[in-house]
Amino acid sequence: MMWRLGLLVLAQAVNRDLQAAARRAGGAKALWDCDQGRLPSVLGHDDDALRAWKAARKAFSTEWAMEELARQGAWWSAQLPPSIDALVDPPFALVGRGSPLGQAGDGVPVVAVVGSRRPTARGLSFARSLASDLCRQGAVVVSGLALGIDAAAHQGALDAGGSTIAVLGSSVDQIAPRTNLRLAERIIASGGTVLSEYWFETPPAPWRFPARNRVVAGIADAVVVVEAAERSGALITADFALDLGRPVLAVPGPAGATMSQGCHHLLRAGAALCERAEDVVAELDGLRWLGESAGPAAPEGGPDAVVFDEVLREPQLVDELAETCGLSTAEIVSALGRLEIDGLVARDALNRYSARGR
Repeated sequence: MMWRLGLLVLAQAVNRDLQAAARRAGGAKALWDCDQGRLPSVLGHDDDALRAWKAARKAFSTEWAMEELARQGAWWSAQLPPSIDALVDPPFALVGRGSPLGQAGDGVPVVAVVGSRRPTARGLSFARSLASDLCRQGAVVVSGLALGIDAAAHQGALDAGGSTIAVLGSSVDQIAPRTNLRLAERIIASGGTVLSEYWFETPPAPWRFPARNRVVAGIADAVVVVEAAERSGALITADFALDLGRPVLAVPGPAGATMSQGCHHLLRAGAALCERAEDVVAELDGLRWLGESAGPAAPEGGPDAVVFDEVLREPQLVDELAETCGLSTAEIVSALGRLEIDGLVARDALNRYSARGR
């Protein structure tokens, strides 16, 4: 099966994805074994790609590849999980750092939490809280390590001491964006996985992110879109999941909000509504959920309950809460402090407080 790893090396050498070439050749193994006479048509009569292919194909050896994996502190797998192998154009192989993909497909729920790179504070808070709640109930959270919702989902999983898988649109030694390098390191250190279908020194490229999204959908038992504009890449992940027959859930947002347009489109098209982790559990009945509460219970009385009910309705500033709740500023601040400690509210960059994951 080393030919699968060889195809990753060849894709890096010619700087293109080779799934279309594999289709023209009659399959991945046929592409690896393609004779010199047919190779130009298979590669689209690209002389530069043909030269790079021949040089890399001649230089490739099992010993060299295994040494490079060891040097990079990485592993590889030719045996794809059935969920990924069901894709129309599955990866030739996967390269990872951290834990191998041992849990996917054995009854452990794997949930993709995806969304905009430029989310609202509400969206960030919801994604982080949802991922934490899902992990507390036994799920593995998968996302794409992008800015915004993806990063918040990974962080939420880590907050709960859970497992998370980051799928890259580049090789595992080319973390993008670089601002998420420390997050990737935390994922690996916590027992999670950073995963790619690309050989080392493969940089991120626009066409690699939709390809990455299909792997996210392939790994996941369900996809939750937290926030997405009308043309968001998160909708591509949802489309792949639908093609695979996986449940898609969408988080509703304010009417007319740009970051909610994609989610509302999904809901109109029949996606399930997601307001809390239990909505995901209901869509994935039969998997090995832990059955724990998704989070602390809402307060039942006193100033804490009054304040929580208000921020549950909409994000508010302290001064606004003092006016709407009929409480003093000191009482509001004390109540918010207790609610933050309990993980029930979060403060955004504008100092507004909102309910987490509710």
